[in-house]
Amino acid sequence: MMNDAQTGNITGHNTIASALTNIVTGKEDANFSSPNGKYNFFTCSSNTLKCDEYAFNASSILIAGNGEFNVKHYTGKFNAYQRTYVLIPDLEYYALLYLASMYQIKSFKSAASGSIVKFITKGDIENIPVFIPDNKAILNKFNCLLMLQEQYQKESDELASIRDWLLPMLMNGQAAIED
Repeated sequence: MMNDAQTGNITGHNTIASALTNIVTGKEDANFSSPNGKYNFFTCSSNTLKCDEYAFNASSILIAGNGEFNVKHYTGKFNAYQRTYVLIPDLEYYALLYLASMYQIKSFKSAASGSIVKFITKGDIENIPVFIPDNKAILNKFNCLLMLQEQYQKESDELASIRDWLLPMLMNGQAAIED
């Protein structure tokens, strides 16, 4: 007799986002950003801004409640715009909730095309369906991949910051490259 692993079936159960995390919104308005801020400031834009103060320090899923309706994930200190939903699940469910959120927001945007949808409600976020596999190794692999992606993004951001600092110095002759 074949078991689920041999047939490719994954066993588990369905739940919703509100069973895995508390859902809050940021408290800041769009003018809270600061061009030279130390912390990430998540708004409803696809671009991440900077700010001088943080309100959150965790591995979080961020869902834009209006505007571009995007989903991001971030680990560290950050702040959020008042229409940005912040989900801070147990790390065990971090990647699963992120993937479920991505899928649900994409479905939400597809269903809304042609009609005017001004915002996503807290109820929409609370009811995001999430499938939790029984096999914890699957959860671990998803989480490892998501954390690896975050690490690469942080390294990329750091390199861009160094580039932005160094390029003007090269252009005005304050620094030179030796052969």
